[in-house]
Amino acid sequence: MSKRPKTASPFLSRLRWPAGRLRDMPIWSKLGLIMIAPTIAVVVVGTTGIADHMETLDDANRAHTLATLSQASGQLVYDLQDERANAVLLLGTDSAARRKEYLELYNKVHGRVDGAKGPYSERRAQLDELPANFDALLGRIDQSLADLPGLRSQVINLKLQLTTVVQQYEGLINELLDIRDLASQLAGDTSLSDRMRAGALTARGKEFLSMRRVVVHRALSDNLLTPALRTDYIATETGQQQALQSFQAVASRAEFEFYNQTVSGADQREVDSYSGYIRSKTDESMKDAPFNAEDWDAAMVGNAGLIRAVEVKLDRDVLAQASKLRSDVQRQVFLETGLLLSMLLVAILFAYLVARSMARSLRELRHGALSIAQHGLPHAVSRLRDPQFTAQMSPVQVANQIAEPLPVRSKDEFGQVTEAFNAVHLEAVRTAAEQAALRASVATMFVNLARRSQILVDRLIGHLDRLERGEEDPDRLAELFQLDHLATRMRRNDENLLVLAGADSTRVQREPAALIDVLRAAQSEVEHYTRIDFGMVDRDIEVQAQAVNDLVHLVAELFDNATAFSPPDSQVMVEARRVGDRATLYVEDRGIGITAEQLQDLNERLATPPAVDVTVSRMMGLVVVARLASRHGVQVELRPGTDRGTVADVTLPTSVLIPRALSGRTQHPGGLPPLPQQHTP
Repeated sequence: MSKRPKTASPFLSRLRWPAGRLRDMPIWSKLGLIMIAPTIAVVVVGTTGIADHMETLDDANRAHTLATLSQASGQLVYDLQDERANAVLLLGTDSAARRKEYLELYNKVHGRVDGAKGPYSERRAQLDELPANFDALLGRIDQSLADLPGLRSQVINLKLQLTTVVQQYEGLINELLDIRDLASQLAGDTSLSDRMRAGALTARGKEFLSMRRVVVHRALSDNLLTPALRTDYIATETGQQQALQSFQAVASRAEFEFYNQTVSGADQREVDSYSGYIRSKTDESMKDAPFNAEDWDAAMVGNAGLIRAVEVKLDRDVLAQASKLRSDVQRQVFLETGLLLSMLLVAILFAYLVARSMARSLRELRHGALSIAQHGLPHAVSRLRDPQFTAQMSPVQVANQIAEPLPVRSKDEFGQVTEAFNAVHLEAVRTAAEQAALRASVATMFVNLARRSQILVDRLIGHLDRLERGEEDPDRLAELFQLDHLATRMRRNDENLLVLAGADSTRVQREPAALIDVLRAAQSEVEHYTRIDFGMVDRDIEVQAQAVNDLVHLVAELFDNATAFSPPDSQVMVEARRVGDRATLYVEDRGIGITAEQLQDLNERLATPPAVDVTVSRMMGLVVVARLASRHGVQVELRPGTDRGTVADVTLPTSVLIPRALSGRTQHPGGLPPLPQQHTP
């Protein structure tokens, strides 16, 4: 008697039915519940974002405090500069009446300095968790301010030399100015940092003006402009000019226009007039000066006041921007926190109901997709790289053989997605097979065409060389050289095709070559070679033999671009310097330049060589440069020129250079083209 098969109990059947039913539900029914899963992901990401914003808020609060500290230090510096000048007047006079007058002025400015110390100390006390160098700087300033009464007492009692007093005041003022520089580095916002740098440079320029004020007072007190004082005077003028140039580079257009409009007028003209007199002096005597100490001091105080007005406005704008930045971050933190809490309450309510029902299907699909992504596709691509394998079968046959589909375990949308994924996988492998075959055929075609053309061009160059050696007519010789030059450019075009196809050049360089010879060889391959000028080129830079021809090719493409995209009557400047174990090459043209967006796009293409497609034909030189640079680890970057045009920066790594200890040897640049020559009838 046979046994009857066991059947599942009704209880177990009822347990299996909801699970199976839920697994086979349409995807639109599940979407209403599964939406909570992305919501939770958003909440997690939002929490991380809020934490980042809290850090940003801390940075904004610190930037606001730094802005107020910079503002307070600016007033303190301004008053200390007046105190220093009055100290110089007091110590530099021999007249008892004048000493009494200067002593009153010196004591009067003490109150202003002490009044400015209060806001500074208040802002300084609000700062914490600063870098070590900033804390050390603030500590030195605290000590200098504490020692200030003692310094004043010694000045009043005439117990210090003038040079020592000037140095002590100058040290304190420079440390206060350093606060602005460090504060701009810790702002945490690029725009705010630029504004703070503009204020710092304005204050720095005012300090150079104040130092010039002191230098001339010292000269007037002795009626003698010594060589040392003349050097100090020139240094202050140069420093102020450099500060103004740096300010112009970092300031906005409105800030620079405000500076020009404010720092003008009679005070500025008087300073310029007095300064012109001092610069034009050929002797050391100051007895014939067209101004006295009072005139000079009044002009300098007036001019410093104008610059201080610009500084005050810049500080006010920085403080307003820092306040707005802090308010914006606070608002964003509050909004995101509220939104995150709301989403969290809703997500917790529904997430648990959906997670268990969809976990299995999602897990299987995820594991299958990851298996294909991590193992299946890489294995298929590696097999497609074998030319013999792809040549024996069609792309469809290749895809059917190597594309392994995922198993379909359900009839719901997950099963349909699995089938769709299998179809996409199959089509991707088939397309990859077609692309592999196409790339192989295109590369082979490029190589065949380029090498056949190279043979003809090399024969043509050989015939031209023989004709040139036997020709004595200058006109015909010039025409032969033109043909020779065109043939050289044709050979470079053939080598471009080889580079695009990934093949090596047929020319072999067996000896290292000096970089100057590489540059001249590249010059000979450019149509407008007469427009290329060599500036400073370090003669001890030598290139490894295996990189010589590729570097000649790379530089020739840069020369070609520079001459093609600049006026025909302009010159292209080339310089090369050794920097440590590396070398840097500059190719600068005088064209109209290119936009920042175009520069960014071109530099991205130079850093990451693009694949060969139709667009390559429109920028073949750029792609060739990128591939040659990538082959040898060379870095090529485009940037705007100083006045106009474009500069190509080429950084040569140590792998393509002869070490400095071995450089300077006499090398024979075999295989390099000769230096181009000009022929006149």
